[in-house]
Amino acid sequence: MTDPTPTRPSEPAAKADIPRTADLPLDVEAAAQAADDALRLRLGTTTRREIDTWTAELRGRISLFAEEVLDLPQTTATRTARWDVDHLLASAPKDDVLVFSSYQHLCDLARMLRRLVAEHQARTETALVGSAPEHLTMSATSGNGNGT
Repeated sequence: MTDPTPTRPSEPAAKADIPRTADLPLDVEAAAQAADDALRLRLGTTTRREIDTWTAELRGRISLFAEEVLDLPQTTATRTARWDVDHLLASAPKDDVLVFSSYQHLCDLARMLRRLVAEHQARTETALVGSAPEHLTMSATSGNGNGT
C-alpha cells in the first residue's frame, strides 16, 4: 500500500461551518483584509485545514455583504451578481477533491468578497452626498502635490 500523496488530505477535511451572518460584523476593512490575506496564501505552504478555515470565513463574509449589497435595488446587474454569488457558494468542492481545487475555490471566494466590498464602498460613498472621504481631503491639503 502506498502513502497518500501530499496533494490529497490524508483524512477527510472537517466540514467547516459557514458562520451565520449575525456572527460577523459588516466591517469593510476586516473583510478586505481577509480577502487579501486569503489571496496571499500559497498552495505549496498552506494545509488543507487552513484552506477550509479560510473558506468558511470568506463564505460567511460573502453571505453578509451579499445580503447588504445585492438585495436592495433589483437591477439586471445585481441579479447577475446575486446569481454569481449563489453559484460560487453552491459550488464548494467536496472533501475528496485535490487540494488545488479547494485552493482555487478559496481564491474565487476572495475575489468575490473584494468585488462585494468595493460595491458596498461605492454605495456608501454615494449615500454620503457632498462629503468627501477623509483620505481625499487630506491629500489635497498636504504634501507637495505629487502624492508625497
